[in-house]
Amino acid sequence: MNDNPTPPILSLIQKGCDRFPRYIIVKGDHVRNPVFWNAVSEEWHADEHMATVFADVNQILWEHHGLMMKAIGDRPCHKYVMPMSVELYGEKPSLEAFQEWLEKALRLVVNTPDYGYGPDGAVGVVMAHFDKLREKKR
Repeated sequence: MNDNPTPPILSLIQKGCDRFPRYIIVKGDHVRNPVFWNAVSEEWHADEHMATVFADVNQILWEHHGLMMKAIGDRPCHKYVMPMSVELYGEKPSLEAFQEWLEKALRLVVNTPDYGYGPDGAVGVVMAHFDKLREKKR
């Protein structure tokens, strides 16, 4: 069993509308006392109006990643690689165009509410390395 404290409960909340989505980061505790992340001051605020609003979903995901790493980065890290493939049917785009589309469209989600952060008190952080995208030759 791991004696490390539980990592923060961070949520990405969509604001705005479907046409112009915006996002904020919210941290809650076990009784849902929300505080909102301000990336400029690098502080949590009880007032939602103090939250940094992100227009780019990739930018907020990197900000979220940075906050998680601050909370768990001092723990030992064990890295695993899991092969994953994507089949694309239709006209072949440039590798750059396909990579750009994947970065915007693909989201890997870990179901932490049902399965926790990781096994045996560990915290799993899943990352996709789009810069390593390569075409598989037959």
